[in-house]
Amino acid sequence: MVSKNDCTDCALGAGAGYLTYKGANKYSNKLKANYAKKVMTNMQNLSQAESATLRKAVVDAFEVAGLETKGCMLHNVNPDNMKSMDALLTKNIKDRIMNLKIAKKFAKLKPLSPEEEKQLEKVLSDLIKNKKYKEAWKEFKKAHTKDSVKSSGKIIETDKSISKILKTVAEGKNAFYHPISKDIMVNVDKLGSASFHEMGHALNASGSKFLKALSIGRHVTKRFVPVILAVGLLKSNKKDGQEPNGVIDKTTTFIKNNVGKLTFAALIPTLAEEGIASIRGSHLAKKVLSPEVLKKLNKSYFLAWTTYLLASLLAAGTVKLSTVVRDKIAEK
Repeated sequence: MVSKNDCTDCALGAGAGYLTYKGANKYSNKLKANYAKKVMTNMQNLSQAESATLRKAVVDAFEVAGLETKGCMLHNVNPDNMKSMDALLTKNIKDRIMNLKIAKKFAKLKPLSPEEEKQLEKVLSDLIKNKKYKEAWKEFKKAHTKDSVKSSGKIIETDKSISKILKTVAEGKNAFYHPISKDIMVNVDKLGSASFHEMGHALNASGSKFLKALSIGRHVTKRFVPVILAVGLLKSNKKDGQEPNGVIDKTTTFIKNNVGKLTFAALIPTLAEEGIASIRGSHLAKKVLSPEVLKKLNKSYFLAWTTYLLASLLAAGTVKLSTVVRDKIAEK
């Protein structure tokens, strides 16, 4: 039987472990940010002539890749057009969410009456206007799988992060490919070198079954990290000679004993997909860039990939450290 003191020690240990995680995570984020800043400076380290060549090469590579025929668009984002790009991206996401042909791949849909379509349009317009894309997608599926269109009432967090990211894109500090709208957002003038990598993401998302699964799976597996952390903080170590009992106990014991390794494993799909995107982007660049510029580009891509590797290692180490601190206090 577990004593009151044991419960108190476990609670104190879990709390200390969580605080350790928060502190270590904050410190690791600073390390990642400083390293990423250096990598970004390296990616922007091109002469005016090389930058001019790169701008034309980006357009040529987009055509060579045939991405437009796959529904993708390349947008040159800058401070002057940032707001219009934000509006365009929002519209494209809305159109994709409401595209029946796309939706059929994910849900068994029933046709809607004109009145239901009008009601759904209003619900989705309000949600998408506030960038609640995930909730809009849920409402779309719900409308086509149930007899009535009603708002669930549970509105998830507003996805204002896209606007923040677009600001960094306009400043030439970031670039991204949006998998729903199939838009590539990049400041070609300031960070054109990232364009090929983002095209690589677009090619992955429209490529083989494996690459498509990898593109989606990276966003799924990384969600296991909080679960791994929770098990590590809440699960007590087995005493000497004590064996796990039952499937749940065996599973959580395995997770507890391998929190660091499992955290890193959960991030491997991200490492793999990012690496493949860079490789495919490099292959595209090879067709339109000189060997000298390509060499600089490949170096930048390798350094950029190591930021993901560093982030994965730091995440694994942070989770492991938090559980060690937890155990030291709970099992003293």
